[in-house]
Amino acid sequence: MKAPVTGRRLLALLALLFSMITLLAPPAAAATHRLPFHTMNCQVETCPATPPGRWTWFAVDMTNAGDLEPDWQLLVDNTRFSSIDVRVQHTGGTLLFQRDQFNLDENWSLGNNLRFAVPIAGKSITAVRVGFKDIDAPSMVRTVKAMDKIDHALFVQDWTVLIAIVMGVLFAAFTYNVFLLSWLHIPFQRWYVVWVAAALTYLLIWSGKILQFFPFLAGPASARTSFLLVGLLVVSGASFFFTLIEKGKLPQRLIDIGQVAGILVAVTSVVASFDTVFAAAYTDRMFNLAMIIVTGLLAVGSVYAVVRRSRAVWFYLIGWLPALALLVARILRNFGFLPQDDGVDQAGFAAIAWEALLLSLAIADRFRQLRLEADATDKERRVLLKAATTDPLTGLGNRALFQSLLERTAGRSSGVDIVAVDIDFLKQTNDMAGHDAGDALIIAVSERLAAAAGPHATIARIGGDEFVIVLEGEARARLPALRQMIALSAGVPLRHAGYDLTISICAGHASDDGSSSLQAVHKLADMALYRAKAAGRGCWRSFDANMADEAVARSRMVSEARSGLPAGQFLLHYQPIANANGQLVAYEALLRWQHPELGLLLPDQFGEVMREASLALLLNQWALEQAITQAVALRREHPNVAVAVNCITSQLQGPSAAIAILDELARQGLPATALIIEITEAVATGGLGSALFECLECLRDSGVRVALDDFGTGNASLISLRDVPSDLIKMDASFISSLTASTGSQQVVRAIIDLAHSLGKRVVAQGVDGEPQRRVPVEMGCDCGQGEVFGTPIAIPLQSAAA
Repeated sequence: MKAPVTGRRLLALLALLFSMITLLAPPAAAATHRLPFHTMNCQVETCPATPPGRWTWFAVDMTNAGDLEPDWQLLVDNTRFSSIDVRVQHTGGTLLFQRDQFNLDENWSLGNNLRFAVPIAGKSITAVRVGFKDIDAPSMVRTVKAMDKIDHALFVQDWTVLIAIVMGVLFAAFTYNVFLLSWLHIPFQRWYVVWVAAALTYLLIWSGKILQFFPFLAGPASARTSFLLVGLLVVSGASFFFTLIEKGKLPQRLIDIGQVAGILVAVTSVVASFDTVFAAAYTDRMFNLAMIIVTGLLAVGSVYAVVRRSRAVWFYLIGWLPALALLVARILRNFGFLPQDDGVDQAGFAAIAWEALLLSLAIADRFRQLRLEADATDKERRVLLKAATTDPLTGLGNRALFQSLLERTAGRSSGVDIVAVDIDFLKQTNDMAGHDAGDALIIAVSERLAAAAGPHATIARIGGDEFVIVLEGEARARLPALRQMIALSAGVPLRHAGYDLTISICAGHASDDGSSSLQAVHKLADMALYRAKAAGRGCWRSFDANMADEAVARSRMVSEARSGLPAGQFLLHYQPIANANGQLVAYEALLRWQHPELGLLLPDQFGEVMREASLALLLNQWALEQAITQAVALRREHPNVAVAVNCITSQLQGPSAAIAILDELARQGLPATALIIEITEAVATGGLGSALFECLECLRDSGVRVALDDFGTGNASLISLRDVPSDLIKMDASFISSLTASTGSQQVVRAIIDLAHSLGKRVVAQGVDGEPQRRVPVEMGCDCGQGEVFGTPIAIPLQSAAA
């Protein structure tokens, strides 16, 4: 992908900044005498007499230092040791410096050096011997330098300038990102702050600048601390890389290996710092090898990220390539493959400053990406929420919107009017003129309701022919206009596709001053609607106390149902479910009540019974056991047919409930695939993260399928597809009934099918009551259908079962 022009300008600016850092950090003073030296072989050469111990001696060649005036400075690389002995032999005798590792507070110099002031002129010196007791490795002494006071001052100035520049950059990056971290808690930024803090500390300790304030750290203490800080730098830098790169751009196995390698670096850095306990010759190599492994993993990860078109990796590469190159150079120098001088160290600190700049820009760019992703996610969420809370036929709210309104206004204090609306003759219109005509009637009523209620009202279609209108605040003034519209709409003709239809609306109204919940007020409006429908079509009723009698009647029905269950008044009807080819794949078991006085009742006719928790559990449990028993007879005729049973939350509580269901299947000799558990969206979203989902997962693991029933009518809608453990999605009939009348409905249905398939779920279209409702979902890729086209619910669907 071609980089934008602004991106190229940014890279050019960064290149200029790096050049400035490099130019402002001059190399070591040119007048410095770099003295040749070698490790002495005491079996061949005469080494100074020393107390017993592990002493290593270096012979320093002073041939080229004859021009040094008295009080010149001898600089030796700082490393790990327990004692140091410097002997300057001259024509008048021997000058001796003896220090242990804790007595070097006056012998330090910038650039990780130990400094000894020699009051003898260079031409009078015959030999210089430097001895270390318990040195970690002779190769760690890279240079021995000699310089006069002026040269040493220039040497210190060079390091001071470099340290000031790098510290300024690092401190600015640190303070800025700590500020951001105080309100943005993102892993890659936390690792960046750790890395910058480690780099700052490492710069101060390794260079020796911190010794101006803490001179007791001079000598091996600072060298040992540097090992820990280098390990922290490598670990935090690698962790920053693995968390910065966009999700999905790196293999998870590589990330896991990188974490293990980071731990290895941390451990080896700690071990290497304890050279008094562990052999330095081995621990140093272990540490360097661990760093090589991490560097290799970073290189592999960078290749992966580049190939997979990561944007963040380019900032990382541009920032880290100089540092990585110098890290490799440092390792090669430690192994003796490169010259032992200060150039690598000084360039390394300049690279750290450059790196801090680039990684700060990487963080800013990553934040911009995250903001864009968040905006896109928020936009997608709003689109999904709009689809989830909008009735596709009318464009008004749906049941999900109304339920969310009930939840949001649970603690309200203002007055409210709620109007429950039901369309008269909708079923007759569907039967006479088809569902297209019924949809036209619904749309006409919704337009009239919206016009009468005004823009500040909340209107939701909560069922096939049911609407609810919530009037709050200034919207309450529209109540008279709404009542008048409903009265004037009675008998209004509507012409559609050659059919003469009639608009007729019943409405129930209830009001409250803020003392009751919206749910309670809605129940009162429902009671009023029940009375309005009983009074005749096109009626309006407001709630009064007499309507409470109806609640008594419903209570009586609950009591009758409780006694009717053991009396055998309840039974199951079965409706076929067919695949796209019309082949039978399952039956849905539907509960019926053969009431001794009221006759055969459908669930919506004894809804109050199903809302009574303990009785609902008994009825649903009976239905589940009965369906499993009758499935044996059903599968004699159709061996592979499954039975779908509606369940509620209280039936599916934890793995024990799943085991009980599986045991019942086993007792009947049925495989787990013979059962489909159906739950509604309301049940599913009410059980997120609870025992319900544990039960469903256990059932699915054993082969029982789970279906999300009446999809599109609950609180979660499309969002629930991701979280609910299900195999099947049963689209609500309201989506299917409006397919031929609304292109918007077709788009929603297609989106549901595509999204479900992308999540590995099959889709069942409910309400397939005509050929168009069967054909259109199939063309969209719908897997199965259920409705009158395939068969109506009947008590015994098979001849063999009847026998």
